Amino acid sequence: MTTLSSAAWMAHDVGLATAIGGAMFGREALQPALGEISDRKEREQVANIAWRRFSWINLAGHAAVAATWFVGRSMLSGRSVSSTARRLTVAKDVLVIASLTTGIASIILGRVLGARVCGERGSEREASASRNDEQGTQRLRTAVNALGMANLAANIGIAGVTTVLSMEASKSLPFSLAARRLP
Repeated sequence: MTTLSSAAWMAHDVGLATAIGGAMFGREALQPALGEISDRKEREQVANIAWRRFSWINLAGHAAVAATWFVGRSMLSGRSVSSTARRLTVAKDVLVIASLTTGIASIILGRVLGARVCGERGSEREASASRNDEQGTQRLRTAVNALGMANLAANIGIAGVTTVLSMEASKSLPFSLAARRLP
């Protein structure tokens, strides 16, 4: 069981690192660097290609975090943990659900945005684009950015709670033994 638990914990951590690292790279490096591309259409195409490629890796990372956490969590009764650990476990449940929902929603809306800015704009479409289309695209960008920030915050929260749970496990022998099943 220890080898399986270790593998699950590793998958959980790699998934979490992927979700956090990808979001930070995108926000702080990729998006600003795209500003160096002067042609708007080319800039949007490059951004769309990059985010579409990463979205599959990001989705796999979120799935690894959620699956390992909830499978491991289902193996514990809760009797062997302190009241602090129980509260932290519930907090992590909420954060994992928030991470998964905001991550999936961000990927879906990001793809809609990518299709809108890259796929629908032809020379005729651009010439006749209405103010409503631009406002709709901007609202979509705002929603994707907000979901991305919420997802990043949830994932950083998961990392923090996971660390505190690990520290809590070291204080209690019964919890330490039970926690070996948790990622």
